Amino acid sequence: MKLCSIASGSSGNCIFAGSENTSLLVDVGISGKRIEFGLNEIDRTTSDIDGILITHEHSDHIKGLGVIARKYRIPIYATAGTIDAMEQMSTLGKLPEGIFHEIRADEPYRIKDMMVHPFSISHDAAQPVGYRLEHGEQTIGIATDMGEYSDYIISNLQNLDALLLEANHDVNMLQVGKYPYY
Repeated sequence: MKLCSIASGSSGNCIFAGSENTSLLVDVGISGKRIEFGLNEIDRTTSDIDGILITHEHSDHIKGLGVIARKYRIPIYATAGTIDAMEQMSTLGKLPEGIFHEIRADEPYRIKDMMVHPFSISHDAAQPVGYRLEHGEQTIGIATDMGEYSDYIISNLQNLDALLLEANHDVNMLQVGKYPYY
C-alpha cells in the first residue's frame, strides 16, 4: 500500500492512498494542476483515481473538488452532513448528478480491493471523519484537523502500518485569533 501527502496545511490538503489496483484521494483542497503534479511524482495520474474521500467541507480540503468532479467524474465519498454542507457552497459550482456517495462513520465499505473504515473526529465542521484504510494485511490511518482525541479515535488508529495525523488545536491562537469565543 502507498500513502503520500501531496499537500498539507491551511493553503490546501490532498492525500494519496492506494494499492497496486486502487487509487484514492483523501481531500482535494488544491488545484487540479497541483494534484496532477503530485500524482505524477508517484507515477499516477488523476485519471487513475477510483474515488475521492472527503474528511469535511472546509475549503482547504475541497477547493479543487468542483473542477476535478466535472472533469473526471470520480465518485466522491462523504458523510450526509458534509455532502449537504458542500451542496450549499457556491464556490464548487454545479457538480455532476449522482457523483456523491453517502457514507456513515463506523460503517465500512469497499472501493475495489480496499476497505474504507470512516470514523468520527472532533472538528468544527458539519460531520467530519477520519479514515482507516485496509488492503490485505496492510492498514493505514488518516485523521486531519482534530481538535481533540478520545479513546474512540485511538481505537481507530491502533495497529497501523502508517499514520497521517494532523492535530492543530492551539488554545492561545484561538484566544487571540479571529475566531469568535464560542
